[in-house]
Amino acid sequence: MKIPKTTKRYCPYCKKHTEHKITVERTRARPKTKKRGLSWGTRHMAKISSGYVGFPRPIIHEKSKTSRKANLKFECFVCKKKHFQQNPIRLKKVEQV
Repeated sequence: MKIPKTTKRYCPYCKKHTEHKITVERTRARPKTKKRGLSWGTRHMAKISSGYVGFPRPIIHEKSKTSRKANLKFECFVCKKKHFQQNPIRLKKVEQV
């Protein structure tokens, strides 16, 4: 998708429409956090899975997405404040024109 380098849009800090510079930031994959070992859910799953039994519920294999979301960062020329687009777009390729 081709995106212009500047555009006129609403600035929430100035509270009016001003010229904005656009920069593209690709969103990163979410980090896989460590599960709390003493939480009730972890203890419950350990209790069910222990012994000579299989996994208690069917394992759903999630398909990975083919593209990432591109965060568009807008910088106001008047107040120099930056803000992101509310809902990032899912894109394979981003090109600034």
